[in-house]
This record gives sequence, C-alpha cells and structure tokens, in this order.
Amino acid sequence: MAVSIEKPVWMSQEDYDKQYGKFNQESTSTEDKDPEQKSENLLGELPNRSVNYEHVDPPDAQVKNTSSYGIQKRRRERYDQEERRRALERQKLIEEQFKKHEIELTANRAINVDQIVREHYNERTMIANKTKRYLSPILKLRNFNNAIKYMLIEKYTRSGNVVLELACGKGGDLRKYGNVGISQFIGIDISNASIQEAHKRYRSMKNLNYQVILITGDCFGESLGVAVEPFSECRFPCDVVSTQFCLHYAFETEAKARRTLLNVTKSLKVGGFFFGSIPDSEFIRYKMNKFSKEVEKPSWGNSIYRVTFANNDYQKNDNEFPSPFGQMYTYWLEDAIDNVPEYVVPFETLRSLADEYGMELELQMPFNKFFVQEIPKWVDRFSPRMREGLQRSDGKFGVEGDEKEAASYFYTVFAFRKVREYIETE
Repeated sequence: MAVSIEKPVWMSQEDYDKQYGKFNQESTSTEDKDPEQKSENLLGELPNRSVNYEHVDPPDAQVKNTSSYGIQKRRRERYDQEERRRALERQKLIEEQFKKHEIELTANRAINVDQIVREHYNERTMIANKTKRYLSPILKLRNFNNAIKYMLIEKYTRSGNVVLELACGKGGDLRKYGNVGISQFIGIDISNASIQEAHKRYRSMKNLNYQVILITGDCFGESLGVAVEPFSECRFPCDVVSTQFCLHYAFETEAKARRTLLNVTKSLKVGGFFFGSIPDSEFIRYKMNKFSKEVEKPSWGNSIYRVTFANNDYQKNDNEFPSPFGQMYTYWLEDAIDNVPEYVVPFETLRSLADEYGMELELQMPFNKFFVQEIPKWVDRFSPRMREGLQRSDGKFGVEGDEKEAASYFYTVFAFRKVREYIETE
C-alpha cells in the first residue's frame, strides 16, 4: 500500500507541496481505486510502457533541483543543531538543579561535602582534557597562583626531601618539586580521575629524578593509613606536607579538621614543614561586615569569581561566626570551580589546632604581600613565558583588574614547623 510522505518539521509547506504534493496525490488516487481494477491497469500499462534511457533533466531543472536540495539540507542541519542545543540546555538545567539540591543538603548537613568535591574534580578533569589551557580567561590568575606555589615550595623544601601533598589534584606541582630536587613525592586525592591524569602527566615528563607515588584516597575524612597501606614504598615520616587550595574542605566539621591535622602531624617528622594556601578568613570577614542582617544570603564577586554564603548567621551573631567550623559558602571561579561548597578557615582556629598537634606557626601572609616580598628573588629565574604571563599592563609583575581580588586578596599562604611529637590519648 502506498504511503504519503510525512512533512519534515524543518520544511515549509510550500517546499513540501512542490516536492511531494504530486506524489501524494497519485498515491491517494491509486489507493482509492478498486484493488482488482488497480492490478488490471498496472498490467495493462506494462506492454505499452517505453523507457527512454537518453532522457535527462534540462540544465535549468538540474540547477533548480540541486538548489532545492541544498536549501533543504541547510534547513535540516539548522534544525538538528537547534535540537542539539535545546537538549544540551535541558541537560545542563537538570544538572544545575541536581547540584543545587546537593548543596542544600550539604548546607543542612544531610550529606558531607566529599561527594560534591569528588564529582566536581572528576568533571573538571574531563573538561580540562578537551580545552586548551592557553585560551583560559583566567590565565594570568593561574600564572600568579603558580608563581606563589613556586616561591612557597622552594622556601620550605630542601634537596632530598620526601614530600606528601594532600589533595594533589592532577599533579600540577610535580615540576616545581623537581626544581628543588626532592627524592620522593606522595600525592593523595579524593578524585580518581585527577589521580589518573596525574599519572599521565608524570609519564609525559622528562628529567624528573625522583620517585612519584599517586594514590586515590580521602585526605581529610579518614586516617591516611587506609589509603597508603598498600604502598609500602612510601617513606614516612615525610619532610614536607603540602595542602594547596584545599584545606577549606576539612573545616566542614571539627572532627574532620582534627582528623586532617592528625594526618598531617603523624605524616611529618619533627623539624618538617606543613605549608599551603587557603582563603583568607580576615578578607572574608571584611567582606561580610559590609552586609546587614536583612541580606539573607550575602554574596560578592566580579566577572572572575563569586562567593555566596548559605545564610546570614554571621550578621545575626553580631558579625561573628557562630562556630569556627561548618561556615559554608559556595565558590565560583571562571573556568575552574563551579559553585562548589567551601568552608571558612578561621586562621586563629587553624593555628590553635596546629599548636595542639605539635606544630608552630612560621608564616602567614596574604598572597599579595608574599608575592611582593618574594618576586625580586624570582623575576630572573622564571622562564620568559612565565614572566610574560605575570606582567601587568603597567609593566609591573602581578595580577590586576578582576583577577586581583580573586587571587591576591582572597587567599593567604601559611607555614607551620613541627616542633614535637603528638601523642594520642585515646
């Protein structure tokens, strides 16, 4: 039975009638006839049918048909692209709603932050693999942060040291430790995708004359012994423990913060250094003091970054955090962090805990001051590409514009030295 051709969504009625109208009419008239009569007609026409193999469409008709086909193809392609775009938008909306729900659960303590952090960095690893780093809109900020880490690592790391990096991510600091001449690097991260990427990065590097051990594990929520037990080659205790841009996750609860500091001190030898970078709690307080009690969810930022608190408990408590732990905010950084929950790290609380676990404060300084202090020693040591990446529009070195607040003001460096062994009482 002949079937009329359905009009495609992307085709206009006029084009449809031109191309398929005649065929549909013939199909309809043929179907309306008596089946037996239809057969007779078809059989009766066969002997008289002649085939002209020499027939071709006139040149004008060929051009017209080709043109019509091209228009239809373009319309179909536009329709397909639009459908894909709508599908991606729907998927993105679903993911954003799901993430928002997870953040609400985290704020209400229904789930802990580890799940969101793991999912975020697994996803970021896949995104980073598909993008070109030199096209990043925060390239200057990345260069600035890397410069800070170069300075901090060399200040507290010595040749032959064994280094433990908690939340090591994709191994971005491997080259920095290579410059110092360490003997072993132990990196642990909760994101398995990041650890796999770190393995790939390490295998692609040449002239790294030290041992690298990369492990998937929870650095903050449980004992490091669980993660490192299968790796007998790890040389504990270490000379250095580093936590870069990650310690804020440990301040979700007091128990987690204490577990983290216990992990650090048990991994570190007396005389060794624990250093890293964290959001500056004093800068956060400075920003929060600008909001009144009427603002339910204090938020600030610019085109590069944004900080949004889950509530206004700080303002209601006479501009003091009700607790040094669990003060959640979401942090967005262009091309890097997509509204992931973080927690305020009140520096005096960190210092007090470190002292309790046998470590004394050596350094605490905002990024901008630390950079100004250290850059004279480094400007001639950085590669031409790095120097270019650090140069501002006025010819000086550092960051400027929206990136300045997101990097040099929002973060601070710290360093503690272990002065005594911590003895567990339980």
